[in-house]
Amino acid sequence: MSRRIFAPLLALTMSAGLVIGGTLPANAAPVAPTAAVQAAKPAPHKVAISKIKTAKVNKKTKKATVKPSVKSSGKVKVSSSKITVKQGKKTVAKNVSSAKLKAGKYSVTTTAKYKTWTSKTTSKAVTTKKLVAKKGSNVAVTCKFKNSVSDVAPLGFFTGDPADKDGVEILLVTTTCTGGFDGSFEVHGISAPATEGNIALEAAGYYGWDSAVDPGGNLGAFVPEKAGETAKLNVLSPKDLYKSTNTVQKTTSKVWSKEQTKTMKQTLTVKK
Repeated sequence: MSRRIFAPLLALTMSAGLVIGGTLPANAAPVAPTAAVQAAKPAPHKVAISKIKTAKVNKKTKKATVKPSVKSSGKVKVSSSKITVKQGKKTVAKNVSSAKLKAGKYSVTTTAKYKTWTSKTTSKAVTTKKLVAKKGSNVAVTCKFKNSVSDVAPLGFFTGDPADKDGVEILLVTTTCTGGFDGSFEVHGISAPATEGNIALEAAGYYGWDSAVDPGGNLGAFVPEKAGETAKLNVLSPKDLYKSTNTVQKTTSKVWSKEQTKTMKQTLTVKK
């Protein structure tokens, strides 16, 4: 009479999960005080309008070109510099970047429009994932058994001969493996314990693990006596495994003020 044990195809499952932790030791040493450092004063926001210097006409055109004189410093952006020119009550040029004037005396108003800005830094949490093990590659894990042989309901009795009444009781044992990757994956094994109801296989019974994740049979040597037992093993990854990393990304941007205006009036002489 022949007896054979048939091991069913065992599935692999993957459960996702990420644990992020960090604690500050209660006995951490206090930080020694340091000398205070005086912060440098920021440059003032300044817009300066200077008087347009006395101009002299071009010998050919008999006119002089005059332009506004505006300078800025600090966190300032000048958006426009314009002049309005009057001779007596007559407006010669209005709100222009430059004017061509004949010899004479003029009233010139320079108008500068500008905005100031401040720096604003914002922080955003960014999660990146890195591939740490490809499917089928060897990976170090810690495996924890969900159950032991003594508390697993039998899958059934397996025998090579349907007429044979002396079957072998087969149990399904599950282990959850974790490591340097997100989440965990499960490895399933079958057990045929050497009990009175089973045929004699070995003194310690029989264990068979899914060969897809058990290189060299290192899981086969790990037989749990009770639920919760763990062991450090090397198995083949059932799928691509990733490790998530959380970082803080900082972005600095400019915050602009409303547009502001500054003016200055002067008398300008254009000579021949």
